[in-house]
Amino acid sequence: MRKKNNSKTMKQVVAPVETKKEEVKTPVVSEPKTDVKNEVEKAVEKTTEKVEKAVEKTTEKVAEKAAEVKADVKETVKKTTAKATKAAKKEPVKPEIIVQYHNSEVDTAAIEERVKAQFVAEGHKAGFIRKLSIYIKPEEYSAYYVINDKFSGRVDLF
Repeated sequence: MRKKNNSKTMKQVVAPVETKKEEVKTPVVSEPKTDVKNEVEKAVEKTTEKVEKAVEKTTEKVAEKAAEVKADVKETVKKTTAKATKAAKKEPVKPEIIVQYHNSEVDTAAIEERVKAQFVAEGHKAGFIRKLSIYIKPEEYSAYYVINDKFSGRVDLF
């Protein structure tokens, strides 16, 4: 009979231990869940705030940079416009001068080209010309020239 008593005793001992384990597990598991949940919510809030601040700062920086670029563009446009205006004003008006004598006429630009062509034909370089003076004498049907105060010559007018 002893064997029967031993098995009953073991059942009695095992049953209360199992009940105690279940009771201990339930409160311990539920507390960390709420703590973790709260911590995660706080972390999310902090991160959201940091992101919002970063977005605000970035937006401000972008706005500032856009304002700087806009100012630079305006300044560049003003400078370019001013340069174009100055260039347009600086271009001298070159008149067309025509010499008429009796029933003949000649353009002074054509005379200038003849003088340069004759100077080059004499063996000089066209780029050597720094100063050019032309004297027109219609009664003699000729134009006299002096180049760089050294070289002189004559070309026909008509």
